[in-house]
Amino acid sequence: MASPDFICIGAQKAGTTWLYEMLAQNPSVWLPPLKEVHFFDYLDAAPARRARRARHIAKIAGKLESGKIEKGSDGDGAAKAAFLRSLLGDHLLTPEWYGSIFDHPDARGRVTGEITPAYLELADDPMRTLAGMLPKTKFVLVVREPKARTLSQIKMAVARSKGEVGGEKDWTYFLDKITLNSRGKYETSIPRWQQLAGPDRLLILPFSLVRDDPAGLLGQIEDFIGASRFDGYKAMTEQVHKTKEVTVPDWVVAEVEKIAAPQKDYLIEAFGEEFYQKTR
Repeated sequence: MASPDFICIGAQKAGTTWLYEMLAQNPSVWLPPLKEVHFFDYLDAAPARRARRARHIAKIAGKLESGKIEKGSDGDGAAKAAFLRSLLGDHLLTPEWYGSIFDHPDARGRVTGEITPAYLELADDPMRTLAGMLPKTKFVLVVREPKARTLSQIKMAVARSKGEVGGEKDWTYFLDKITLNSRGKYETSIPRWQQLAGPDRLLILPFSLVRDDPAGLLGQIEDFIGASRFDGYKAMTEQVHKTKEVTVPDWVVAEVEKIAAPQKDYLIEAFGEEFYQKTR
């Protein structure tokens, strides 16, 4: 069964969409037309949640067909849409389904990968499944400063909500939501990935490189995953999917700082002050 050569496991709000847009331009790399595959975090998903996943894939296929999503550097929109539609059906989210993604004809002879930030905090059972299925896959993690990352996460959640967010009750709801569904608990997630992959299969990079040295960051990743160096990246310094501007009350910012404090302490203890400063 085919499997990816690498996976970017996060973190959420740490430039993963930008990374997808960049690596998709490298002729030696193949990424599926589905930026976030969400396989391992959906292994035990309820039927309703799996059905939502199917609808999301179908929606992306429709956007590719209509031209609302750019076709990318290889293949036309219709072909990519047809490929996504082939992933729908009873085999959705099975191991065979996952392997079929990376058995795409265009993937042969190229370095294959996927980018799903939710993998950073996989539960124990999915982690064991991943370890068994992907014994040679390499993993990339981009670490963003915890407070800034958490604020960006809460802003995204607020921007996506359909109602008005104003009172303390509304903001408390979103604070509780990100506390329960954090995508950046570095102190617990990073050691688990280090144990699974070891230093030879896990590359950890600070977020500031996306802004300050994008070419250098891409070069490090290319070398790590075994891809050819590419000097033709377009829009390398442009921000992708900028979070909608949301004014966060001071008291919420203070609460976010408390939530993020253990992650900050962990990063400094585990990687040093210099690395932590580069996550900003």
